[in-house]
Amino acid sequence: MRKGLTVFAALTAASLATTALVMGASNALATPDHTMAVEEIVAVTPIEVAPVAAMPAAETCARKVRVVYSGYATPAGCAR
Repeated sequence: MRKGLTVFAALTAASLATTALVMGASNALATPDHTMAVEEIVAVTPIEVAPVAAMPAAETCARKVRVVYSGYATPAGCAR
């Protein structure tokens, strides 16, 4: 029991010391609260906007067709 208590006390002391060290390091690496405004001339390029054509109407099949998996090819409309 005494050995376990010694290990616990050593771990507690080490964690307290480490916490102070880590908090100090994180404060040293933190960004400052003040900000500096920097003026820079930026070139603005106009963008041409063109209308997009409407999608063509989907083909309708007059009869139902059983589809069999044939790979990753693009289907060619209605199979007959």
